[in-house]
Amino acid sequence: MIYVSPVGSDSADGSISSPLKTINGAKELAKKTDGGVTVIFREGYYTLDETVCFDSSDKSNVTYRAYPGEKVVFTAGKPYTGFEECTVNGIRAFKKEVGNDADFNVLFNDKTTLKRTRFPEKGYLYVKGTQKGDIVYGEGTFANYVGFFGDEKTPHSMKNEKDVVVRLLHYWKDEMATVNEINSETGHIAISRPTTMCIDVNNRYFFENVFEALNEPGEWYLDRTDGILYYIPEDGESAESLTLYGSVTETMIKVDGVNGISFENIIFRGNGFNIPRENKYSDLSSQAGYDATPCVSYVNADNFRIKNCEFRDIAACAVFIGENVENAEADSNIFENIGAQAVYIRGKNVKIDSEDVTKNITVKNNQIRKYGRVFFNSVGILVIHANSIDILNNEIADGYYTAVSVGWVWGYADTITYNCKICNNLIYNIGQGWLSDMGGIYTLGNQPGTILSGNVIHNVAADPEKGGYGGWGVYLDEGSSEILVEKNLVYSCGNDSYHLHYGSHNMVRNNIFALSGESQVRVVSSYKRVSEADYGDKLTAEFNNNILLTDNGVAEFSSILNKKAFSGSGNILWDISNGENVFFSKESGAGKGMSLKASEIGGYIKNNITVDPQFKDAKNFDFELSENSPVFESGFEKWDYSAAGTVRGSVIGVDSHGGMTAYNASSSAVEMKPVKKPFEPFINLIYAILKFFNII
Repeated sequence: MIYVSPVGSDSADGSISSPLKTINGAKELAKKTDGGVTVIFREGYYTLDETVCFDSSDKSNVTYRAYPGEKVVFTAGKPYTGFEECTVNGIRAFKKEVGNDADFNVLFNDKTTLKRTRFPEKGYLYVKGTQKGDIVYGEGTFANYVGFFGDEKTPHSMKNEKDVVVRLLHYWKDEMATVNEINSETGHIAISRPTTMCIDVNNRYFFENVFEALNEPGEWYLDRTDGILYYIPEDGESAESLTLYGSVTETMIKVDGVNGISFENIIFRGNGFNIPRENKYSDLSSQAGYDATPCVSYVNADNFRIKNCEFRDIAACAVFIGENVENAEADSNIFENIGAQAVYIRGKNVKIDSEDVTKNITVKNNQIRKYGRVFFNSVGILVIHANSIDILNNEIADGYYTAVSVGWVWGYADTITYNCKICNNLIYNIGQGWLSDMGGIYTLGNQPGTILSGNVIHNVAADPEKGGYGGWGVYLDEGSSEILVEKNLVYSCGNDSYHLHYGSHNMVRNNIFALSGESQVRVVSSYKRVSEADYGDKLTAEFNNNILLTDNGVAEFSSILNKKAFSGSGNILWDISNGENVFFSKESGAGKGMSLKASEIGGYIKNNITVDPQFKDAKNFDFELSENSPVFESGFEKWDYSAAGTVRGSVIGVDSHGGMTAYNASSSAVEMKPVKKPFEPFINLIYAILKFFNII
C-alpha cells in the first residue's frame, strides 16, 4: 500500500502515517516497489496542473483508488479568487484580472459548470444564404465553408469579435469556430475554420462568449484582450468569498504502453478544452465528436478497469480506450455533464488476426446523464473499429445526439467491428430537437454476432424544423448486416421506433415498437443496396413476432421499397384508436398509406395478426402485458423491462445506488402523423372482390 494525502509530502515514505502528496510521487515510488501495489488517496482535492503520463517505464498492475468512505477529487481547475465588484451592461457583476495568457473555455464553481454567455439568449438565428467564395473544399453535402450570410438579428459589432464563438447546427453535425469578421453592410460572417458539411439556408446558429449578452446570474465572460474575467453573481454570493475555477488542461491521465493501470472510487471533475483557431479541411472533426480530447486516455494497454468512479463537469470526452487495448472495463461509474462522449472506444480497422486489434472491452452498469454538452453531436458510448464489446445495463439520458453507436464502416466494406453485445440499456430523452439522423442505438456496417437485446429506448427527438429528420429508436444504418434485434421496448420516438437504412440478413423478432410519430418500423429494403455482388441473396431483414402498436392512423411499417427484400410474418399489429384498422406506407414518414388489406393484395405484409395486445396502460407508457394477453398464443415471449438500466442493488459511482430509474421514467407523448389514405375505399372494394372469388 502506498498512501497519498493533500497534506502529505513527496519526500515521505508513502506509509499511512507518512503519506505522499501527489499521484506523480506515488507512481515514482511504485516503480521501486516489489510485488502488487495499490495507491490509496486520502480525502481531499488533488489538482493536476498538467497531464499525468504513464508509460512503459512505470510499474504495471497498479490500482489507484480512494480510501474507503473518503471523497477524493482529481481536478484540473485553477482557482480564481479576489474578485471585485463592478457594473456590466447595467448589471451588478464581479471581475478578476487573470492576465492576457488566460485562455480557458470552461468555468466552474464547487457545484457545477457555469453558463457561458449566448446570443440570442434563447432560440436561434438562421442562415440567410452563402456564396461560392465561402467554399474552400468539396462539393454538395460535404462541402466545407468558411462563411455565410447571417440573420438580420445578428449584432453588427461585438466586443473582441475574434473571441466570439459561432455554433452552427445542421444535419448530424455541429460546428464550432471563432469569428474572423462580421460585415455590417452585407451581413456576411467569416469564420476561423471550415465547416465539416455544407451550410444551407435556414441552418440554425448562435454565438457564445458575447460580452454584450452578459446579464444573467451564473453567466461569465473572459475578456482575453484585457485579461479580465467577468461574472454575474447568484444571490448570496460575495466578491470577497467567491472562488471560481478555470482550466486549460484537457487530459488529466494518459496511459500509453503499460498494463493494469486502474482507477477506483475517484471523482474526476473539471478540465478544459481548446477551440482551434485555424484548420485545414483535412483536420476537421468528423461526426460523433470524433476528435474530442479525453480526460482519461488509454492506448497500448491491457487488463485495466475504471470502476465506481465519477466524471463530472468534464469539458470533452471522459474516458477514451484507444488502439491496441484488450480486456478492459468501465464499470459502475457516473458520468454527469460531459462535454463529448462518456466512453469512447476507438481502435484501428486492421486485419482480424492483427496484434493491434482493440477488443474484449466491457462498458457496464454506468449512469450517463447530460453528455454532449460542449460538442453537441457526441455519442454517449461510441465504438469505432473494435470487436467483442459488451455494452450492458447502462442508463443513458439527456444528450443531443445518439446514445450508443457501434461501427464506422459504411456499406459492406471490411470491418473489424463485430460480435458486440448491446443489452439491457435504458436510453431516453436524447436528441431533444438539436440535430438530425440519430438513434437511441446506432449501428453501421456488417457486424456478425452483434446483438441488441433487452434495451428500453424512448423519446428520441430530431430537429423538428425544415430540413431536420431522423429521430429513431433503433437505427441500423448503411450496410448494417447479420445483427439480431430482439426483446427491445422502443416507443415515443419522433420519427420511427426502428429504422433500417439498407443491409442484409438482419433478424428482428419479439420486440415492442410503439407510439412513435411517423411509423413503428421503417425499412429501406432496396435491391440496389442489397445486391449479390455486395453481399448475397438480397434479404434485408426478417421481422417476426414483434408487437407494433400505433395510434390515430400512424403507419405500422413504412418505406418498404422492395417487398422481395423484406420478410415479415407473425407480427401483432394494433391501433389504439382504430383497432385492427392499421396502415402501411411505401413512402417514408407520413406518406400515402395502404390498409392492411391493400398491403396483403400487394404482397408486402403476410401472415400478421391484428389483435389488442392488452398493455396495462400504453397511452401512459405502462407496457406491462396482461396475463391473458393474446400475444402469448402467437409465441411472443415476455421479458422484464425493469432489467434495463443500472443493476438494482449495485453501487454506482462512489456511493449512489443502481436500478433507481423506472423503465418508463420521464416518458412523454410525441406528435402523431397519420398516413394519407386517398384510395382506401377503392382498395377495400378490390380486396372484397378478390376475397369473394378466392383469389386471396
